Amino acid sequence: MLHLSDCAIKKAIPKSVSTINIRTFPLKYKGMIKKLITKILRKRSLVVLERIMPYIKKSTKLVDIGSGTGDIAYLLKNLGKDVIAVDVQGFHGPRLVTPIIYDGKKLPFKDKSFDTALLLMVLHHTPDPTIVFSEAARVANEVVLIETSYTNSLDRLFTILTDGIGNLRFDASWTSYKTDEDWKEFFNNKGFRIVDTKKYHDRNFGLPFLHIAYHLKRR
Repeated sequence: MLHLSDCAIKKAIPKSVSTINIRTFPLKYKGMIKKLITKILRKRSLVVLERIMPYIKKSTKLVDIGSGTGDIAYLLKNLGKDVIAVDVQGFHGPRLVTPIIYDGKKLPFKDKSFDTALLLMVLHHTPDPTIVFSEAARVANEVVLIETSYTNSLDRLFTILTDGIGNLRFDASWTSYKTDEDWKEFFNNKGFRIVDTKKYHDRNFGLPFLHIAYHLKRR
């Protein structure tokens, strides 16, 4: 795994995130909530950043689809990348950057507008991964993904339930979770080859939790 230098990490992590949207909280709690949210998200974001950096070293212009809080896009911008964050309207958590809102079906960009499209723990949350992936493939030359996966039926049930708890959402798209083999078949059917892939055996609620990173290019 590529380790970010101390200098790069220091550059990527500002002392505060001034664009966090916490207007719904009482004024006296805003500073405390901002620091707490940033601290919780930043640790996870740095892990994700470490995992995707080997795949985007040569990428200058990126689109982060399903950007969520926007923390990854924020850190990448601070590392000198030109990143546009895109998400759907109904995100349930706070946003650290303001994304372009789209309908989840058609991205508002021309073909091959970006070097790389990022889909970081996104496809398994969508009702139809084909729609989202096809649009990512249309607007970018390469696609980098991290997917939450499983290896057997029991693991699948645990993964979906704990992923829902961890993301504070329970409207899971049950059929969109896939095994590594299923994702590889999915990418192949879409005309992509896997340049590199790595499995990460993380833990969620103290139990095993599988994440898989994929770097994809057109065949």
